[in-house]
Amino acid sequence: MPIHITDIDSMKGDGDCASNRKRIAIGVAPMGTIAIGIVPMGVISIGVVPMGVVSIGVVAMGVFNAAIVGMGLIAVGFNTMGVLTAGPMSMGLIQIRSTTNPRYLAYPSREQAEEQAAKLGCHGVHRMGDRYWMPCNEHPQ
Repeated sequence: MPIHITDIDSMKGDGDCASNRKRIAIGVAPMGTIAIGIVPMGVISIGVVPMGVVSIGVVAMGVFNAAIVGMGLIAVGFNTMGVLTAGPMSMGLIQIRSTTNPRYLAYPSREQAEEQAAKLGCHGVHRMGDRYWMPCNEHPQ
């Protein structure tokens, strides 16, 4: 039988996730509308590994993420994956990158880094790890 949003409040003690739901939950693996903790799950989740519609934390999974490592529709952070991403090591359909600070420009191909070097007015490219290329001969200090 499908569960409708209006049915969630009528569920009591069935051992399902809905029976433990609170408006604000804090702790280890808390479930609530607003969840704060180690592995929080809720509409708004803040913590180490948050999972929610809006997730803020270290490793976030949700629709909107702000995290060091984020996965979702819109993800902002250091290493992000999603449809719309922002961050120095982001992978997404649409990537928002700084166009003036070469410190945040890492590209999967040498050619892309060379194009950006020409736009910045610097010469050459350099490796960033095993997978990325950055514009300019040297990494900025």
